[in-house]
Amino acid sequence: MKWNGGSNTANLSMKKFLITSDTVANGKKVYAGDVVELNEGVGHELCAYGKAQPHIEKPIKESVNRSVGLKKSSTKPTKKRTKK
Repeated sequence: MKWNGGSNTANLSMKKFLITSDTVANGKKVYAGDVVELNEGVGHELCAYGKAQPHIEKPIKESVNRSVGLKKSSTKPTKKRTKK
């Protein structure tokens, strides 16, 4: 008899989950706010209990140099007003 959907290898896909309340995952104590990498089945069980949610990483924005008038600034220099 074969388990795991007909293959002999185990289906262990790991995903990151954000823990929403203190609990135990993979035999270790995890606290609220932690991001843990868990087996997909264990993580979805915690999501069903309301103790975790899938973690979605936010892309890191590039910092923009907004200084005006310096040589390494990325903005155009300001125009000075002329006297009338």
